[in-house]
Amino acid sequence: MKSIIVVCLVFQFQMANAQQLFLDGQWKFSQGDSKGNSSITFDDADWQTVDGSTLWFDKKKLAGAATASNYIWLRKKVVIPSSLKAELAKTGALTLYLGKVQEEDDCYLNGTLIGSTTNGNIKRAYLLPEKEILWDKENILAFRILHWGYGGGIAGKPAIAAAGPEQIFIVSSNQKDAMPKEPVPDKTIVYDCVIHNKSDKVVTATLVADFYNAAGNKLKSVQEKAMLQPGENVFHFPFHSPASFLKIAYTVTIPEYNYTTLWNTELGYQNILYKAALPVIAYKAKDYFSPASLGGQKIEGWLGERLKANKEQRLYKVDEAALLAGYINKPGVHPWIGEHAGKFLEAACNTYQNTKDQALKIQIDRTAQQLIASQLSDGYLGTYETASHWTSWDVWSHKYNIIGLLSYYQLSGYKSALLAAQKAGDLLCSTFGTAKGQRDIIAAGTHVGMAATSVLEPMTDLYIFSGNKKYLDFCYYIVASFNNPKGPRIIATLDSIGRVDKTANAKAYEMLSNLVGLAKLYRVTNDKQFLEPVIAAWKDITQNRLYITGTTSSFEHFQDNHVLPASAKDNMGEGCVTTTWIQLNYQLLCIFGTMEYVNELERSVYNHLMGAENPQTGCVSYYTPLMGTKPYGCNITCCMSSVPRGIAMVPLFTNGKINGDPSFLFYQPGVYQTDLSDNKKTAVEFITTTTFPEEGNVTITVNPSAIAAFEVLLRKPYWADDFIVAINGVEQKNTPNNVQLINRTWNKGDKITISFAMPVKLLDGNISYPGAVAFQRGPQVLVYDKSLNSISADKINVPANFKLQHAVSVLPKGWVGTQAYSVNTLVDGKTENIILVPYADASQTGGEMQTWLKK
Repeated sequence: MKSIIVVCLVFQFQMANAQQLFLDGQWKFSQGDSKGNSSITFDDADWQTVDGSTLWFDKKKLAGAATASNYIWLRKKVVIPSSLKAELAKTGALTLYLGKVQEEDDCYLNGTLIGSTTNGNIKRAYLLPEKEILWDKENILAFRILHWGYGGGIAGKPAIAAAGPEQIFIVSSNQKDAMPKEPVPDKTIVYDCVIHNKSDKVVTATLVADFYNAAGNKLKSVQEKAMLQPGENVFHFPFHSPASFLKIAYTVTIPEYNYTTLWNTELGYQNILYKAALPVIAYKAKDYFSPASLGGQKIEGWLGERLKANKEQRLYKVDEAALLAGYINKPGVHPWIGEHAGKFLEAACNTYQNTKDQALKIQIDRTAQQLIASQLSDGYLGTYETASHWTSWDVWSHKYNIIGLLSYYQLSGYKSALLAAQKAGDLLCSTFGTAKGQRDIIAAGTHVGMAATSVLEPMTDLYIFSGNKKYLDFCYYIVASFNNPKGPRIIATLDSIGRVDKTANAKAYEMLSNLVGLAKLYRVTNDKQFLEPVIAAWKDITQNRLYITGTTSSFEHFQDNHVLPASAKDNMGEGCVTTTWIQLNYQLLCIFGTMEYVNELERSVYNHLMGAENPQTGCVSYYTPLMGTKPYGCNITCCMSSVPRGIAMVPLFTNGKINGDPSFLFYQPGVYQTDLSDNKKTAVEFITTTTFPEEGNVTITVNPSAIAAFEVLLRKPYWADDFIVAINGVEQKNTPNNVQLINRTWNKGDKITISFAMPVKLLDGNISYPGAVAFQRGPQVLVYDKSLNSISADKINVPANFKLQHAVSVLPKGWVGTQAYSVNTLVDGKTENIILVPYADASQTGGEMQTWLKK
């Protein structure tokens, strides 16, 4: 799609006695896509006729997201009367006002593209070029609209009227990267304000440039008169900045139209010396698992390569300007554009703790500090215009900003980050509640209020990092609001029937987010009423709604028992759901310290989580199917921001301590450093050598700083056979449970050797894929990738006597991953070998996958 040409979010300007041409009456409507549809000579006689009051179409009308094309076209013949020339003369331009469009659109007048918007369900306002208008004759308006299958079209009453100054005078700055990499205080830089006059009129304006430092103190103010000529007008402001961070507010006033607009520019960052901040409130519930220090781990091998790709191919390449644009200059271009900055900060802060990557630190400092600088004086930290505060996804954006700011504060100790999170939390506490004048939080978010109530999670963290009890009280208010007349009844439903598909509207991402919040609230309060529904949901998902690759949801909702459709048209495995499912299992691992939660973390990490991000490009699948091609994309979406968060979490649970004992949960190569729980002066370093997940042989070298007696816990994976442990060559007695405990006095250089078999198992397709099977080897699901095979997948039958063999040589140059397997199958009664690769590696070059194969 093209870049945004002109977008206006509100029709602010109204001329006295203004004439408007409303575009009601009959329109033509068609599904599918053809660029020729915009032509003035195109014959739309066979298109469906619709009334102008019904230009919004629900998913039934659009035949759902499974249609061959998610495009619709709308066309209308419009006679534009010459009487509108008087309206044009008032401001020098006419505008087509549309209302909201879902999701993306191209707008054509007489076959000429006059506007495009690439992001979101926001109002459109496109200037009509006077030279393209056929006065007092028929004009053809055509709209090419991309939707997601849940509803699409124009949600408003289109009209043509005099352009408001907000469409004509577009203020910007061409100095976005004046301080891009390093702070440069005490240097004079010329900052440019650019004003585009899109009319043919010359107008007089007043331009004020105010310069601020990171604390919000005004450093300088400059005012000048300006004549705005048609086209681009550039104004120069030299400034000798004493600070490494600078905010410039350009205020433009046009007296002729009684119009004032503001454009903010934020540049640079402060280089913060990091000193970790600790919670001031301890959890009341005992944690049986404590994560490894992110800085005390080095992960190599298959997982390490994926973590490195997440940092270098995704986090390095994130579009910082796009993440922050809706904050620095409101409103944003999309209703949930506000969630991305906080998500990036959480992922980047975890990754920095693990890697100490200095390039990433610059991104973190710059993003966090510019986000903080965008906060309004009342604490508002969203991307909406004032009239739209606390609608749709506004609370949701505050949720992710508090998460991101607390991640930054925990990493750096930068007090301004905590203060900004508290200001946002204070505003939430004063805005929502049951007192007179307060709003109902259920009405402030979508999906039966679950989007807004998911702010429960960061409010628990805000309580433990600030110590202010009002944030805990607000958590209790949120939980009580579940039972409001239009509330989701999350706790009540799960406690009574224990089915997530029958809870609220079954929306998976938002519900799981609330469950993560409830798990954290339990840890804060030790009140089991918050934990019991979480356990009920976890059991229901694992028993009835979990894909073999460790994700859930189709069309973003929990489906009926064992209904797990897996093709691209089923919109399965939303990346946000996969990440939030991992977050929930991590919380439960902390609470219980038991292996069933490690099993689910491992299943997700080795399959669906890593499979959702292309290791070659860093692009992310919004939905990641088991059957078909992974639709990787690099545009900013909720899943583009969520999947990197999930990957950045992985070092939290590969190793750690259970009941205070150093524990090995994932057998990846690398280094794990910790101290002994009962002897903080004694440190121990574990060096793991293995080719896992290729083979099941692991050596762990134990290097305590002094001879010491302590226990080491080794997980025995559910999929492993013949699990054998030896210490310095002496085989140890095997225990019957799912962990092996070794309690002894350790010397530097002691070696733990572990061996286990990874038998290949066939998983049954059940009711969604009856008569089909999938391969699992160790924790990895193996799949057919068409780019590596010459035999068509629909001709393959898997025999009972199959045999799997290594076949790494078939992998093409540039392929990320070193695993490929040849397996014998039956094709038309003859034995033919096919190639299987781990699901996480598959489709990285665009190959079509087949996970379920016929028996």
